[in-house]
Amino acid sequence: MRCSWPLALSLCWTLGWSGVSLPAWSQGVEQQASLAWTDPYVAALERQTDVVITREPLSATLTRLELAQWLTEFFGYIPNPNQVQEIRDLEPNTPDYWTAQAVLQAGAMRLYEGNEFRPQGDITHLEALAILVRALQLPAPTQADIERWMALYTDAADVPEVGRAFVAMAGEAGLLVNVPDPARLQPNRVLRRAEGAVLLHQALVYRGQLPPLPPPVAQLRPSPAPVAETVQPEIFQTRITPEGGSVPAGGTLTIEAQATPNGRATVDIGGVVQGLPMQEVQPGYYRAVYSLSPQDSALSPDISIQLTLNGVSTRVQRRLPQLALGNVAPPPVESVFPPPAPLPQPAPLTAAGNRYPRIEAIRLDPQRDLVEGDILTIAIWGESGGIAQFDLGNLALNQPMREVRPNHYEGTYVVAPTHQANNPTLRIVLTKDGLSQEHREIFPFSIDGSRGTRSTIQPVSAPVATGLPQIFSVTTNSTNLRMGEILKVTMRGDPGGRAAFRIVGVTPEVEMREVAPGLYETQQQLPFNMQPVNNGIIEVILQRGGQKTTQTSPSPITIAP
Repeated sequence: MRCSWPLALSLCWTLGWSGVSLPAWSQGVEQQASLAWTDPYVAALERQTDVVITREPLSATLTRLELAQWLTEFFGYIPNPNQVQEIRDLEPNTPDYWTAQAVLQAGAMRLYEGNEFRPQGDITHLEALAILVRALQLPAPTQADIERWMALYTDAADVPEVGRAFVAMAGEAGLLVNVPDPARLQPNRVLRRAEGAVLLHQALVYRGQLPPLPPPVAQLRPSPAPVAETVQPEIFQTRITPEGGSVPAGGTLTIEAQATPNGRATVDIGGVVQGLPMQEVQPGYYRAVYSLSPQDSALSPDISIQLTLNGVSTRVQRRLPQLALGNVAPPPVESVFPPPAPLPQPAPLTAAGNRYPRIEAIRLDPQRDLVEGDILTIAIWGESGGIAQFDLGNLALNQPMREVRPNHYEGTYVVAPTHQANNPTLRIVLTKDGLSQEHREIFPFSIDGSRGTRSTIQPVSAPVATGLPQIFSVTTNSTNLRMGEILKVTMRGDPGGRAAFRIVGVTPEVEMREVAPGLYETQQQLPFNMQPVNNGIIEVILQRGGQKTTQTSPSPITIAP
């Protein structure tokens, strides 16, 4: 069957792909292949996100429902109750039903003939690539791009006509990690959970949510299309990690840039190193990591990145006034906000030999007005070993901050569609040894969650229904935690209610906020002095219209010292 572009993303999906299946001869060989190469990708997902993938065997087959669950978690899909599609093989108003509705409404997945979702059905490599291409909303390739990509693979004949464009788009986005043979695409291979996690990792790298990993086997890429000699390469964005504080000998400085692809990039770091090559780890994404030697030192260094393409060069330079490299005294740090009135500092408690912890500097990223989906990072510099949290008006209350390195705490806030505020108050509290320092400043930007690009999420405009509120699902980021770690509780239910959770017999009710219609969340840092919990029960409460519903998490939670 042949389908022309752009019909490949609509008509051909239903008519051409539902019949794709795994040839019997390939199943036995592929199931024996080692999955050890996937471990770094799985570890990166679990280290930097809330989903615990290793709860189930990585060698198990990835199902359509589990991939849908991953997409709703990582891509933030929220189902609209007013746009439901008929699904004949899922019980209505169950967690699995709403997960399927979320990915269907987002356009990432499709129903089979007869309005079946087939939740336990398996997924081939090519089907998974098509789903992620849709989720990433990648631009359609040209016919020349398709031919360039397909020419790389010895098994290109196994890719149906409708799937060739998906392969080209996935390749351009860096989704293709073919192991052990990079020249074999194996489009009909049924994916295991570990291989699906690799694809998900690469999609999050493309979205900028995770840093890239070097592939275990060098991957194939077509030769770059000819570029006119007169084209001026551009450097769009740069990122230096860390931007402030001190990096001692043996520490690393990471320099990244998004720029015109297929160029040659180098970086100069003050008087420390010149012409350090940057690797193009993905098309248009350049990266270099420099480890400081004992002889390196620089205060407030200039970082200069140069990109050369076809003999034409572009250079950008940034000064980092808050950064010290090597054995030099760190520079004083200051807030990005206008200087507020001096804060009264508590007097030292000389009798006990203690004093209040210090908050020395505050920084925000990005520094602009925020819209729906934006992620605001709030960083503070203060005394190490404390517990930090922040409030942002009434939009984010008691949000935990993590000490990402000594003296440097970070917390994040995500703008939900219902969030609106002009210059809310930012409140930060740092606690150590039972003493707290509080700092308040006016947030110098506006927040408007009604603006943004997430077209699949619409605010609920209909009147709130009466009757007992419904809870569809309760999830946590982990069932085995230690004191001091972050517990995240998520509940999906009827919108417009008041939500809370508690660990039965251990904690009082903790408020949850509605980050999107029907999605309630909270993140809490577990106190270091709380009582241990062994197979405890998490109970969520949803109140609306004077009525209340409770539901417990399906898995018990254990919290150890």
